[in-house]
Amino acid sequence: MSDLDSRQSGMDRWLRRSLAAPVPRLSPDFHSRVSRELRRRSEPPHPFGRILLAAYGGVSVVTSMVVMRGQGLGWAAIAVMTLGPLAMLALARRLRPGPWGWQPGGGA
Repeated sequence: MSDLDSRQSGMDRWLRRSLAAPVPRLSPDFHSRVSRELRRRSEPPHPFGRILLAAYGGVSVVTSMVVMRGQGLGWAAIAVMTLGPLAMLALARRLRPGPWGWQPGGGA
């Protein structure tokens, strides 16, 4: 028996054993647990977290600009590489379907 045949028969045994196992079921309180978690996550974030994130972003931008300038790039290239991704992010958020973006068949 070749190595491929033994692997094939092993896989067949494993599949038969898996198919004979009971079907997994969700717990009876699954829906309530998911709903509770979604409610918890949809609470407004703490304002300190937003301030910290904005400060991190600002420090990252300044650091990137200093490093790029140190590598000899001009200010125009630095501005394009810094503001380009921000513009793309704003455009993506604006075109995203849903309550905070573009609406099919209507305005934003």
